[in-house]
Amino acid sequence: MRLSARGVQRMSSDDAPDAFAVGRVISVELIDGGRTLGVRLEKADGTEAVVLLPQSVAGDLHRQMAAVLSSAG
Repeated sequence: MRLSARGVQRMSSDDAPDAFAVGRVISVELIDGGRTLGVRLEKADGTEAVVLLPQSVAGDLHRQMAAVLSSAG
């Protein structure tokens, strides 16, 4: 299955943030002509989730994760 940013809709009108435990990363793909990172995850309950990150957001996430991980060690 190919990932696409088109047609993705929030399934709940809840104001609470979506939160779930991740069991593993299934795949990471560049989509939308390389402007977006599609990250397919396996949740702890065995179901799948997809996170779509624009490259700028992915870069910010990478920097923040690197900073946190380097300060933890």
